[in-house]
Amino acid sequence: MDTADRSAMTSGFRRTQEKDFPYFRRLWNSVVVALLAASFIPLLLIGGGMYYYTVTVLEEKTMDSLRMEVIEHREAIEAFLAERTMDLKLLSSNLGVDYLTSPGALEKVFQSLQRELPCFTDLGIIDDQGRHLAYVGPYDLLSKNYKDSPWFKAIEARDVYTSDVFLGFRKEPHFIIAVKQLKENGFWIMRATVDTVYFDKMVADVLSHRSGDAFVVNKEGVFQTSPRASGRLMEKWAFRDLEPFEGVRVKEEKGEIFLMAWLERVPWLCVAKFNRRETYRPLRNIRNLGLAILGVSIIVIVFTVFLTTNYLFMRLETKRRNIRFLDQQLRHSSKMASSMKLASGFVQEIGDTLSNIDLVLNWMEELSHRDLAKESNRQEIRESLSQIKSEVARTRTATDKFFKATRPSMPIIGDVNVNNLLDDILELLDRELHFNRIAVKRDYREPLQLIRSDPSQLRQVFQNLIFNAITAIRKDGEITLETRTGEEGVTVQVKDTGPGIPQEMVDKIFDPLYTTKPDGTGLGLSITAGILQKLGGRISVKSGPGKGATFIVELPSHLSHLKG
Repeated sequence: MDTADRSAMTSGFRRTQEKDFPYFRRLWNSVVVALLAASFIPLLLIGGGMYYYTVTVLEEKTMDSLRMEVIEHREAIEAFLAERTMDLKLLSSNLGVDYLTSPGALEKVFQSLQRELPCFTDLGIIDDQGRHLAYVGPYDLLSKNYKDSPWFKAIEARDVYTSDVFLGFRKEPHFIIAVKQLKENGFWIMRATVDTVYFDKMVADVLSHRSGDAFVVNKEGVFQTSPRASGRLMEKWAFRDLEPFEGVRVKEEKGEIFLMAWLERVPWLCVAKFNRRETYRPLRNIRNLGLAILGVSIIVIVFTVFLTTNYLFMRLETKRRNIRFLDQQLRHSSKMASSMKLASGFVQEIGDTLSNIDLVLNWMEELSHRDLAKESNRQEIRESLSQIKSEVARTRTATDKFFKATRPSMPIIGDVNVNNLLDDILELLDRELHFNRIAVKRDYREPLQLIRSDPSQLRQVFQNLIFNAITAIRKDGEITLETRTGEEGVTVQVKDTGPGIPQEMVDKIFDPLYTTKPDGTGLGLSITAGILQKLGGRISVKSGPGKGATFIVELPSHLSHLKG
């Protein structure tokens, strides 16, 4: 192959290599989707499972922590009330009513009590008729009678009593702790009023959550302490479901979490309220961290997949370009090898032409020694010159046909008349057919529909098939060329009367480097099948020993671009 042919082939390869891109784009898309799916599915399944497990466990842990806090809150209130009740019981039982009602005694006891327990605002001793026997406090209650008060009626039936918050004679919200002691002719009561401000602070400060709120309501839903929001002391709480229950109950409403537990000593409901958003802030932080890690992982995976895939496909594209270039060189070499079979006939035809020209020139030289004045001699010279021109034109035509068969051509898709293409090939092979006494039968469909394909590559296909038929027949035979129009395009059959192909070789006949000829390369039919596949066509063979061979070529009616 000379420099010009190599340059032409390389130029054509560069113009067609861009067709690799759609092919590799589909493959690239498939590989990228597969890699991303293989990366993301386990990542999402494992990450989602771990996230769900972590969030679920943390939610349970958070709720368990809140339950424990409410239980501790309830126990703290229970302990406060129990201790204050016990303080009053010890004072009343140890000191006795006679001492406590003696002048100045109750004041001393109250002052001592205030130093240790600043939660009491007053202290009184009341007889079984509801009258004050002694009183210490900021209010004028010594003359008041409590016989008809609800708390007095309640203490008559028990030894100790803690009231709900009420107004009473002082017209201010308060609640009392009363302890009953028996005497010979009845009973007497030590009653202390608990400072509501002190009790409110104690109830609210039990919670560790700064965003939370804690308060106490009675069984009617009346606030026994002042909540930070959503109500005031002795107002009605919005909740209606205040039936007694065991343990801790959880309710959610308007973004708030309420945990409730009933006290055992007093029919009060201990309530802790938490803002859901603030309570689950750590969970949101974990979720955001998980999403950030997931996002970074996705970005890293996507970049890795894209960069790796692009790098590999660039390498693959480079290899494919090299393979395509070598494939074109191989096809051209095969074309040249098959075309070299024309060389003997082509050289013989040129030799005949040169012999004819030599004879004519010798005749003209002989005429030059004669009398040129005669008209007959001049006429013979003119005829000789015309004969020389004819022989030169014949040689030029033969040379053009030979170069047309051997010159590398660029892939060009255009309208092709298969009948005309076969006739051109037969005209080129006319001398080979004539010398080998091989007849050609043309069974063409006329008119045959035009197909859109690459005429240069179709020429190589049919040239290879007809050469193979000539080689198989050798001498004295017949080649039949049949063209038909089908639903999807054109079908061409190349039949020969050669010895045929053994049945065990039919399946291997199109394999690369497989040949039945001692001097064959095994590339002709393989390249032919590859060209037809590239053109969107198919080739098959029917043969048997002694029955000749029939190669069937199916060509599509329309080819938008070369495949592969």
